[in-house]
Amino acid sequence: MSEANSIGEKFAIADIPFYTNLRSTFNNSIYTFSSIESMHLFKKSRNRLNEPYSIQRLDNCQYIGIPLFQCQLKKDSSSWFKWDSSNVIIYKYIVLPSDENYTQRNYLMTEYLVNKEYELVCNNEEHKISIYKLVYSEIKDETSLFSFSTSIKYTINFRDDSVSMTFNNNDGYLEVENSLFHNAKWIHNDKVDDKIGEDFVIDENYKLMLQDESIVSEFDNIERSDDTLDEYMGFLKVANNTKPSSFSSKEKGQYHDNNFLNDFNEKIICMTFALIAHKKYKYNSEITTKRRKQMCLRLLSGDVVTY
Repeated sequence: MSEANSIGEKFAIADIPFYTNLRSTFNNSIYTFSSIESMHLFKKSRNRLNEPYSIQRLDNCQYIGIPLFQCQLKKDSSSWFKWDSSNVIIYKYIVLPSDENYTQRNYLMTEYLVNKEYELVCNNEEHKISIYKLVYSEIKDETSLFSFSTSIKYTINFRDDSVSMTFNNNDGYLEVENSLFHNAKWIHNDKVDDKIGEDFVIDENYKLMLQDESIVSEFDNIERSDDTLDEYMGFLKVANNTKPSSFSSKEKGQYHDNNFLNDFNEKIICMTFALIAHKKYKYNSEITTKRRKQMCLRLLSGDVVTY
């Protein structure tokens, strides 16, 4: 293996924070943002994106306080007979002008919403924008419920593509297969002080290595502390090589760019959601096994609680 341990120096690095409120009983979503400032603004507004001062417009015309992506457990019958980590849906947030007199509105509506499955999140009257979230991908657990296999396979399905991720319990890496990620691997480095407590924490490091052994992304949260449990889950580092806009640079400079990241990096974000979902599945399984062992010991010792 090569000695490469980080993303190539020739690229500018973007830090994409992952956020969830681990203390919330009702929120099962994980969000990503364009910056830590955007994440903090979202947390402060408590996801009330329609309210004044919940969103800020930067000098480059980008809006912050709005997520890039949301990962959420599907709420339909397809997830009833799966583990909590299975059958999750990933939404991409889209910001469009609500002012019908805006010259590029029809073009942007067609560009981002036509023939897509989406829903309106809200309108923000302060900035005259409409916020949508469209179905970007879904994560399916391909493992049989009663399988004794030591590996678990997830498939991330997109509109015209898919990514497979295979977790082998005896290996120190996760296999990835896709046209953009042929024979790629997520290299997993366990930390000695993994936090196992009341809250789920993924206190580890993952690096995405391509077939040529180059590192193109890294997810890490080793700098988290107990004081930040409900702030962020970690940062995803990616090469900040956004694809060019499909309309003129002059027009792009006048409005929010929904293509903050290219297709390559957006797929990496979805894989990171799968990493977190799998870690949560393992955590829940370990907790369930531990509780069953404790109950068996109580039964054997005669120390049974009655109600």
